[in-house]
Amino acid sequence: MTHSQLALNGGSKAKQTPYTREKRYGAEELKELQEALEQGTLFYAHGTKVKQLEAEFAEKNGVPYAVTCTSGTAGIHAALIAVGISPNDEVITSPITDMGTLSPILYQGAVPIFADLHPHTYTLLPESVEACITSRTKAIIAVNLAGNACDLDALREICDRHKLWLIEDCAQTFGCRYKGRPIGTTGDIGCFSFNEFKHISCGDGGITITRNPELAERLRLSTDKAYSRRPDVLERRPIFLANNYRMTELQGAVALAQLRKLDSIISRRQAWCNELTKRLKGLPGLCLPEIAEGVEPSWWFYIMRVDEERMGVDTDTFAKALQAEGLPIGAHYIGKCVYEYPLFTNKSAFDHAPHPCDTYDYHAGMCPNAEAILNTCLLLTVNEAYTQTDLDDTVEGIRKVVSAYTE
Repeated sequence: MTHSQLALNGGSKAKQTPYTREKRYGAEELKELQEALEQGTLFYAHGTKVKQLEAEFAEKNGVPYAVTCTSGTAGIHAALIAVGISPNDEVITSPITDMGTLSPILYQGAVPIFADLHPHTYTLLPESVEACITSRTKAIIAVNLAGNACDLDALREICDRHKLWLIEDCAQTFGCRYKGRPIGTTGDIGCFSFNEFKHISCGDGGITITRNPELAERLRLSTDKAYSRRPDVLERRPIFLANNYRMTELQGAVALAQLRKLDSIISRRQAWCNELTKRLKGLPGLCLPEIAEGVEPSWWFYIMRVDEERMGVDTDTFAKALQAEGLPIGAHYIGKCVYEYPLFTNKSAFDHAPHPCDTYDYHAGMCPNAEAILNTCLLLTVNEAYTQTDLDDTVEGIRKVVSAYTE
């Protein structure tokens, strides 16, 4: 394969037909919405759809409690409130994540502390996490990224030894299993997102799970202004500060229908990506995602890395060549580690009054592995509707570009 044969340089594209997609919402969601509307109420405490969603989600994950909310961000915030995170506490988490993981920490007046990542699983390195622990550390938020799980047993052991809470951010890992256990169940609380771009969706929404009855009660209060909805409680007596993060019956109805499609969605993504990995294995200069022992990933997207020296080309050029072949691939994911965002480097999270994190020096170089990941990573969009033809074309396009640059 020569450079002149690349689509980037005028050659024929490897992917000549569009990737297959399927209609996401349909009759199942309409049926649940119709039933929700016919109830005469859309308030979660008076209707049935949110309660049914919580019951089915809890059962599916083998836990006794599930509590819905308005977003994955709200779920993490509710979890932090539930475990008592307060001003000046420190919470250790990943430098490659969404602001939805971080803004709840800041809103609680706490300080995000960033541990480094494994270079090929893209999840927290337990030894880096342990090195970050101080007397002010109260919790770890383990970000299970791109459908892959953290080394959760190691993080659980660290938390138990240091008496810390373990919260799992599972926004990208619906259906993932860790050593036979559903994701979100090794931690004290697991937090999921029903955002439009996740495995299943109701436009926006979230849900948390736990085995701890006291945390379950706190989670419920933390999503409903600390108002108890028990029939025996006749007056509002909030005992702590909480937000209105209540899911509506309309969201619950759509999420309920989506939940019943989850097994099919995950199994198809797993089959497609597992075969992709087999067929790309051994390509020079291309580092495939590493799945830890005992993890069954659910593949929110597929992250690869470019060994630029071996490939003989920089990541941006390589990504452009793949895009020209018709492949849905982008480079660098979120661009920079979150601690390089201006709200951290400029101490500008709030307009007035210092925040505890304002005394911390957030800067480039804090997490070398994470920064190297972002500098050299490629993200391949994955969808459960992708076909064998889509797989064949994807493999052909990647092999074509690798061959052109490495030979």
